[in-house]
Amino acid sequence: MRHRTRTTSLLLLLFLLLLGGVIALPLIPEASAQADRLDWAARLAEMDRALARGETTAVAAAWREAYVAAHASRDWPGMIAVGDAALRAGRATRTPEVFEPRARRAYLTALLRARRQASRDGVLAAGEAFGRLGDRDAERLAKAEAAKLAIRAESAARRGARAL
Repeated sequence: MRHRTRTTSLLLLLFLLLLGGVIALPLIPEASAQADRLDWAARLAEMDRALARGETTAVAAAWREAYVAAHASRDWPGMIAVGDAALRAGRATRTPEVFEPRARRAYLTALLRARRQASRDGVLAAGEAFGRLGDRDAERLAKAEAAKLAIRAESAARRGARAL
């Protein structure tokens, strides 16, 4: 008898916890790619304001926060923007030796993400970004990869059309 009461009590407790989860779940805010994009964009705007004021410490801090936000977004456009911002920061603070490697890392991340997402535009954007760094080999490789993506997309479109 005692075992049955304990089991019933545990089942009732489990039911109440489950019910509480069902009630609370809609109250949890949804994460969105748009929120992440705005986050890195806001951080870059903050960096640009710090650049205008000549506050180099604030520039570096805002850039790092933008990088983290863009990295968390899991998309390529933020990484391109963060790489471009690194180049701006390097020129403005006269420390390109600090910011160019950061830009290169951001562009490489953008290239890998764009490739994984089969985004021809993203791969081309990353290639152009490497061109701005003067890395013609990376630029050429990105253009070749973009051409491969275009061929694959065209081939998939033809297969889809034949299937109809």
